[in-house]
Amino acid sequence: MRIHQSLRQQILLKVGDFVKETKIVSQKDLDKFAAITGDFNPIHNSDKSIVHGAFLNGLTAGIIGTKLPGPGTILLSQNLKFPSKCYVNDPIEITVELMEVRKIIKAKYKCEQNGIVVFLGEANLIMDKEANK
Repeated sequence: MRIHQSLRQQILLKVGDFVKETKIVSQKDLDKFAAITGDFNPIHNSDKSIVHGAFLNGLTAGIIGTKLPGPGTILLSQNLKFPSKCYVNDPIEITVELMEVRKIIKAKYKCEQNGIVVFLGEANLIMDKEANK
């Protein structure tokens, strides 16, 4: 990831900028998420619980809204795919990358677990200039 200037200054984003983070989701995390969303599907609370797809999307949203593009980012649209199951207690590698930087910023993102892609997404984003004043 390239280091960006202060939020009060012009943010310099470039195609190819990316952030990569690793997270581990616990059963306690899933239980809290289920309590908030009401999604008590038993697949999220079993011997080998499957992480909610919306939870994975939330992990990428955390990066998008705080790191890349960063504060002031507003989601316009997104396309999501879940090619494989994602399980609790195994590390998840999350990558967000900028594909196009214009008035509308295009980003792609993915989550991998044990070398297997478990979540793919693309989004159109804009920056709220008022949020960075």
